[in-house]
Amino acid sequence: MRILALDSSSPLLSCALWEDGRVVAESLHVEKAGDVLPAALLALAPLESVDALAAGIGPGSFTGLRVGLAAVKVLAYARKLPLAGASSLRALAVGARRPADLLVPTLPARRGELYACALRGGELVMPETVLRAADFAAWVPAGAVVLGPGARANGLPVLDEPRAPPAWAVAELSAHALRGAGYDEAACFALSPNYLQPSAPEVALREGRVGKLP
Repeated sequence: MRILALDSSSPLLSCALWEDGRVVAESLHVEKAGDVLPAALLALAPLESVDALAAGIGPGSFTGLRVGLAAVKVLAYARKLPLAGASSLRALAVGARRPADLLVPTLPARRGELYACALRGGELVMPETVLRAADFAAWVPAGAVVLGPGARANGLPVLDEPRAPPAWAVAELSAHALRGAGYDEAACFALSPNYLQPSAPEVALREGRVGKLP
């Protein structure tokens, strides 16, 4: 099965073509997702050569996730391809290729916050959450290996790689749901980002600050 996948949850856009456990092609983009999608994804393979699509659903960048999901939904609809989503934090952990370690993948949130969870061997030890960077050291389990741009953006020590959730890991995590699946229009358009927290406009509306966004 050939899956064309992307992850747009972090400052780097990851795209990949994955086939039965093998990364056929991949690319990493510093440009904003909205400036390079869907071309960056289609540059890896024509849609008629793939069996399914997959996308990282966050948590992460509000705008990046919206743009990434919109791009794969349009492609799925146009070619009637099955589509599935996977956690961007889980994809970050898979991308580290350290299944025996206790891993804490992190992604940037806003205003000195980050998204994180803890996993070992693909199983959640601590659920996905958003927390202040100042509270991160007290939250991290003893002996954990910290990954990703969330901690790095807040000046915390992390491994050099992976720099972003790899799209091939999104495909790998989505493969079980996609294998043998057909196009489901309702499921396609119901797929939504996992933000874990309200957006700035939602907060402003709730607090009566519409028109005065920071």
